[in-house]
Amino acid sequence: MTQQPSTVIGGRYELVERIAEGGMAIVWKARVRGAAGFARTVAVKEIKVEYRSVRQYIQMFIEEARIGTELAHPHIVQVLDFLLEGETHYLVLEWVEGVDLHDFVRAFSYLEQPIPWPLAVAAGVGALQGLSAAHERVAPSGKTSPVIHRDVSPHNILINQSGTVKLSDFGLARARDRAFTLTAPGTLKGKISYFAPEITKGQKASTLSDQFSMGCVLWEALAAERLFEGISDVEVFTAIRSGEVKSLKEARPDLPDRVVQAVHRSLSLAPEERFPSARAFAADLSECLRDLGGGLYDASERLAAAVLVARETLSNFEPSTRISASDMNLVTMSLQIDVDSATFAGTTEVMDAQDLPEES
Repeated sequence: MTQQPSTVIGGRYELVERIAEGGMAIVWKARVRGAAGFARTVAVKEIKVEYRSVRQYIQMFIEEARIGTELAHPHIVQVLDFLLEGETHYLVLEWVEGVDLHDFVRAFSYLEQPIPWPLAVAAGVGALQGLSAAHERVAPSGKTSPVIHRDVSPHNILINQSGTVKLSDFGLARARDRAFTLTAPGTLKGKISYFAPEITKGQKASTLSDQFSMGCVLWEALAAERLFEGISDVEVFTAIRSGEVKSLKEARPDLPDRVVQAVHRSLSLAPEERFPSARAFAADLSECLRDLGGGLYDASERLAAAVLVARETLSNFEPSTRISASDMNLVTMSLQIDVDSATFAGTTEVMDAQDLPEES
């Protein structure tokens, strides 16, 4: 059964409050206690009851823990512990006191003003620094072995009260040093709105498809509207596949040309026309901030102040709002792709246990 508040797991993690529930997991706010009154807040992710016996979900959970322990970086939410009690796996994560980028942008919409572009760009730089750490990961063997996130989205970019940006939820990540895959042929993982065009055509996820997703996140944060629209997921999928990107300058005429050019470059239809790496994308955006004279340090201070305003604004407009934790929805598309004719037909659904493909 699902745990209840006050339950202690691992002999030291006390569950305090359920803060989020996604397709696959429940996320708890918890406290870890030690000697001499030591206490620390952490996040605990618990696999939902219906998936605890599904091999593929358990493997994804284990893979998230494995990858997380190897990605020690200030711009990545840290994995602190991994537990198995009975038949239930628990992932203990760093607690981020702040807001996610989705809520951050929404707070400005309540204030009826666009997000100041330096704040959005600073958030993007922080997320890209975390992404570059994953892409440049060095495996225990000493070889470079990139971790592809595959689920870069506003909900997975967290900003704490100190203005530090952290990339979260590597639940769908894929490390290149694995000899197996947890994704069956014809199955796509992630949030459809942030797919790169090549993914919709059956190509494998890559560091450059992660970069496209980050570009999409930034475009939407700055424009305060969706980049790829449609009344159904199939229409959104088709719009992404076409690769037609609306003008960011038209949506936000106040943006510096360099910011617009950087975002549009990351959204190039052809992967080879994007930045060569997440690090290069971050560096270009950083120069936009330096042009203001403050650099990243000043931007971080401004982010910290803005997070406090955003939290207060959200609490005023949404009294029940809690800090968002990214869920682990696993979206699968039943696809029939003809790459040559660029046709698509299919349906979208949240994958249930009985729909899981066999691990390959």
